[in-house]
Amino acid sequence: MGGFCHYSVACPRCGAVGKFLEYGDYERNHVSYAGGRVLDSRVRPCRIKCLSCLKTHALLPDTITPYSPYSLCFKLIVLIAYLERDVPVTAICDSFGIAVSTLYEWKKIMLAQKDIMLGVLISRKTSALSFLKDMLNSGDISGIIAEFFKQFNFSFMQVASVTVAKSMNTPSPI
Repeated sequence: MGGFCHYSVACPRCGAVGKFLEYGDYERNHVSYAGGRVLDSRVRPCRIKCLSCLKTHALLPDTITPYSPYSLCFKLIVLIAYLERDVPVTAICDSFGIAVSTLYEWKKIMLAQKDIMLGVLISRKTSALSFLKDMLNSGDISGIIAEFFKQFNFSFMQVASVTVAKSMNTPSPI
């Protein structure tokens, strides 16, 4: 957190750039997994206050999931154990100390966001030029565009998509 530079960061509420003041910290639970064990600890994320809208925000490392005590890595390990399972779901949940309903909620969220994340992963490895050429030469541009619309509720290259993409917190395509 010490390396955080607020001068280039925009407030998620009002969009003001670089107008933050340190605003203390708070304590929260943090459940992670290491060495074959569930680790339950307390962490103290920093808070900042936007000087424009006066809203406060927590500065969370990538591994902490907002509004959840469970780390991202913990959730991924549980989901992998579920998908590779050779024991009943209740046994998996008991070994990680979570409810079955929690596991199924995480599975639902992961499946809903899988295509978006795959897009991010592939996008990081693909230039804009090769992306456009591959789409144009795919032989199924209609199917690709239809699938895009079905998933995101706007047409590819539609001007309104920029607003929608920002509201979905998806990265810029270029």
